[in-house]
Amino acid sequence: MSTETGKKSCRKGKHGEREFIRTVYRLTNGDIELQRNLNQSRDGGDDLSGYGNFSIEIKRWKKITDALVRDWWTQCQRNAKQQNKVPVLAYRADQQDWKVMMHPNKYFKESEVQGCLTMSAELFAQYLLDPENTMPLTYH
Repeated sequence: MSTETGKKSCRKGKHGEREFIRTVYRLTNGDIELQRNLNQSRDGGDDLSGYGNFSIEIKRWKKITDALVRDWWTQCQRNAKQQNKVPVLAYRADQQDWKVMMHPNKYFKESEVQGCLTMSAELFAQYLLDPENTMPLTYH
């Protein structure tokens, strides 16, 4: 990857993180205010923090494939496991809405991306506001 391509990718990643933060803030009427992890490049870990035990990874790409989602989920799961947190992957392709992935850890292993729940940013925001009454998730 060229230096210019790497800089462009980094800028797009930062922009995606800020965009998702604004989306969640708007959808929760300001009740949930996520924050960028400014040390992620140096220290690794979550892209976003600010809500409970979630390790939130953000991906913003032009075109998204199943293979990319599998790779991102593996990265997200690895980061979360290192911190003993719950992995959450939020991603958006150009001209598309945000999608958020979580794993219920009820019927499948967390590493099995096919067992993940994929939802809209609206449903994820609803879950953040009322986790007990939105969907049954059991984490081990």
